[in-house]
Amino acid sequence: MTEHTGFENEARIRLDRMERELRRWRIGGTFALALTAVAVAGAMSAPADKDKELRVTTLRIVDRDGKDRMVLTAEPKVPDMTFLDPAGKGRLTLDIAEDRKPVLSFSESGNESRLTLGIEEGAPVLNLYDQAGKKRVTFGIPKDRGALIRVLDENERLKMRFP
Repeated sequence: MTEHTGFENEARIRLDRMERELRRWRIGGTFALALTAVAVAGAMSAPADKDKELRVTTLRIVDRDGKDRMVLTAEPKVPDMTFLDPAGKGRLTLDIAEDRKPVLSFSESGNESRLTLGIEEGAPVLNLYDQAGKKRVTFGIPKDRGALIRVLDENERLKMRFP
């Protein structure tokens, strides 16, 4: 019987220790849950400050070397966003021209557009340009008819039209 009593005492000691650890975990969990609830409630109750905003006419995003890589301009008549290559030449521009038409422009050397995608007279238009920056091919879908392709000469005069 003495063996049984020793085993019961050891089991009782272990059971008491497990109950104490369980109480500590419950208290710790309850405290952590309460702290989280207070933090979430505090974050939710703070009103958003609508006066905190960044207002600039031109925003320049630079790389690690300080070179312009993106330029966002909000000029009154011509807002645009330009992406620049490492040499600082504009390669891609999203623009709203003075005529209020959106244009996406791709440049090879940063000087002249080689391809533009935009809207003319309410219809989508794709323009291709030669090395000199002259418009040579136009793809469009006018409202009153189907797809249209125009091929222009070096002086931007109509050379051929499909259909």
